Amino acid sequence: MVPGSNQRQSPNWFTTNLGNRYQETAAAELIRIFPRTYFSVALDLGPGTVQYLQHLDTGLGFRVNPTEQVNGGPTVIGDWEGLPLGRNSIDLIVLQHTLDFSIDPRQVLREAVEVLSAEGWIVICGFNPLGLWGISRILFQSSGKMPWSARFLRPGRVQDWLTLLGAQVVGGSFFFYRPPVNSLRLLQKLDALEHVGRRWWPTLSGAYLIVGQKRQMATLNVRQKFPTSRRQAARALHSMKTGPATGSGAP
Repeated sequence: MVPGSNQRQSPNWFTTNLGNRYQETAAAELIRIFPRTYFSVALDLGPGTVQYLQHLDTGLGFRVNPTEQVNGGPTVIGDWEGLPLGRNSIDLIVLQHTLDFSIDPRQVLREAVEVLSAEGWIVICGFNPLGLWGISRILFQSSGKMPWSARFLRPGRVQDWLTLLGAQVVGGSFFFYRPPVNSLRLLQKLDALEHVGRRWWPTLSGAYLIVGQKRQMATLNVRQKFPTSRRQAARALHSMKTGPATGSGAP
């Protein structure tokens, strides 16, 4: 399977022990770093099964999905590359691995920024190509299974795309330092790796969050700037942006 060609792939991986624990960690990380404010209209976009918007202060919250409803929330049927929404109509968009599992990630991001209102916020969750999960992807990508069929886009590349589209990157973080094992008991035993990894090897995480705001300068504080303040993270992210492209599947 070609990376990124599986927009309509079944989200079954997200319901496994590993997928559930991963999404719980992602939701907790989003709450930790995201501004405490109210969003009247919010969009949750992607193949996952966790309702990220329920953890934030939103009014109308819904999803756009290409084929069918993937959880209990309100869902609009539509393509990620051509959102059936008006311009400047959404205050917050959460892209939960939407770029990782889309046919054209740059077009998805372009659509997302276009439907954002002035000073609207966007959150991007992606798999980290340079961490332990990135190494595992090299070994298992040929299987065509999730999550190894994802693009694993470099965060520096995603930041560049956001800037070119008129959005300012204002924060984010790396998260999930446990190995990709589907044992709930082992994942629970390895919980301590989250604290250790964030402190000592932040860029070797399984995934990352990027927070951006459309056009205007950010007026709210993000709790942890992205990249992290550690010199190790700064050097690693600089290499992501300046180094040669890898086989991430990005156009």
